[in-house]
Amino acid sequence: MSAHCELNGALDALQDKLKSLNDLVRANQFMVEAMARQGRELRGMSSSRTKDMLRSQARARFHPETGTAPDAAVLAILEEVLGHQQECAEIIPFPVRA
Repeated sequence: MSAHCELNGALDALQDKLKSLNDLVRANQFMVEAMARQGRELRGMSSSRTKDMLRSQARARFHPETGTAPDAAVLAILEEVLGHQQECAEIIPFPVRA
């Protein structure tokens, strides 16, 4: 029975990691699509205006109550990456193995 519990625990941990990875992939996909569609326009803006615009678009898509594709976890990632404290965009890091 102990091995069964350990296996279930390992599977639950793996499922959590896969969910986190999927959230990161969706956030990266949003950024890639934004650059593909609006790259020229975004390059012509200041960094703070670019971040504001992308944050607004992310909220419109991922807000848990009003978004077209609600996903609070993806929105949280994008809010962090597009926060005002950063001067330039960062690549969203993949989680490291624990």
